[in-house]
Amino acid sequence: MLRRIARAVALLLVVAVAAAAFFLGRAHLQVRREAAPLPTLAAIVVEAGGKAATDDVPVRLSVINTASQAMPRSAVLDAGRDPHHDQPYMMSHPSFVLEWQDGRILLVDVGMTQEGARAFGKPLEWLGGADPMVPHGSTSETLGTAAPRVAGIVFTHLHTDHVGGILELCQRLGSLRVPLTDAQAERTNYTTQPGRTLLAEASCVHLEPVRGGPLFPLPGFPGVFLIDAGGHTPGSQIVLAFVRGPDRTLRRYAFTGDIVNALDGITYDVPKPLLYRTLMVPESESRQAELRGFLKRLHDEVGFELLVSHDQRAIEASGVPAWSARQTP
Repeated sequence: MLRRIARAVALLLVVAVAAAAFFLGRAHLQVRREAAPLPTLAAIVVEAGGKAATDDVPVRLSVINTASQAMPRSAVLDAGRDPHHDQPYMMSHPSFVLEWQDGRILLVDVGMTQEGARAFGKPLEWLGGADPMVPHGSTSETLGTAAPRVAGIVFTHLHTDHVGGILELCQRLGSLRVPLTDAQAERTNYTTQPGRTLLAEASCVHLEPVRGGPLFPLPGFPGVFLIDAGGHTPGSQIVLAFVRGPDRTLRRYAFTGDIVNALDGITYDVPKPLLYRTLMVPESESRQAELRGFLKRLHDEVGFELLVSHDQRAIEASGVPAWSARQTP
């Protein structure tokens, strides 16, 4: 009897390991296939910058941080290549708010609900030595009476910590445009399928594939462009935005999503920890390295402010203010 039980347990373990290896291997192959051409810096300056100089571009950028979680930097950067591995790190889960003069809003990601944030943070406590997650309020809650002004959302990628607040927001909206590349619209893996399911369940969402490329303008949202990035997930997107400040000058922002989880990953060309990028979220190492270099040049040579979704201290240092309903475009 004991031998039969032992054989059955061993067989189950073999099956479980084989299934995990299958899904991991498939996910790695999927993300490695995503290598769309990146736009040249000249195209970004001439095409995007030229259009932004005359278009009705956003006039205000702010941020809603839906949750924070302190953890070691070694949880997000390869400690062997991180020159500042002893520095503190705070993971954020933001939604960025772009506003136009007529009041319409485009969100870049939507963060999580308070309940969703608590649940999302638990595994990071167990596996990464993180502190408990601290929810700050969902995007819908924080926008308050301004929520009906949201005309669209663009997602850097479809992981649930970027999509989790969509159902709550839809309760206050009749219709919501979601522009996205073909890669994000059509290609998912097991890490993005839960987020894709949330979008399918959100009654207000209307998916709108964008056309063009490698620099995709967003119809109805002048001054905002998508880049088909890949690297982190098959549908990862870099979002570029030109924002005209009160002094009429154009400020340039790149929303990097999770290409890195700390800005120093771009500054010093440091990948995520090996176990993370191999087992937790299968990534394309070659594409991620290419994207880190691209974003560094975008900052150093073209003057884009890089906004890394999960680096709370870097977002705070960028000067992008927290959302306030008292301010108007």
